[in-house]
Amino acid sequence: MEIKDYIRSFEDFPVKGVSFKDTAGLCSSHGFQLANKFISQKLLKYTSESYTNKIIGIDARGFIFASPFAYNSSIPLVLARKKGKLPGELISKTYDLEYGNSTIQIQKDNIETKDHVIIIDDLCATGGTILATIDIVESLNAKVIAALCIIDLPELGGSNKIKDKGIPFYSAVDY
Repeated sequence: MEIKDYIRSFEDFPVKGVSFKDTAGLCSSHGFQLANKFISQKLLKYTSESYTNKIIGIDARGFIFASPFAYNSSIPLVLARKKGKLPGELISKTYDLEYGNSTIQIQKDNIETKDHVIIIDDLCATGGTILATIDIVESLNAKVIAALCIIDLPELGGSNKIKDKGIPFYSAVDY
């Protein structure tokens, strides 16, 4: 089986007209192994020269895929969370989704000037969440060196917006 075989689609969720791509099936033993192997193959080159010093996992399913990579590469994991989920001094960015808007936050002291960061999430649609996270990182004078999602919806343009910023973007499955 391949990564795509573990992804299910739910029509009209969370709103009518949206085909929700559900990565929960990748949490099975074999699916999780496939996803983590893909992530390691794509991102290992950024860690082999000690170039990366932070991994950001985006709330909530990005945590699932970012955590093992951060652990296996011995790089600290930073959480980018939805508004109201983190204590302390926060940096926030509000962004548009394909069906509304949201706010992402990172604890200010988790990213330092000159950090080199990889961002991992489960899905890229319009790119709003990742682009907002990039904006936060850059506002702290750090640099995003790569972004990865398990799923890309290229017709919605998010991955191209990330690439247009000069940031390498990787995805395992395109719909």
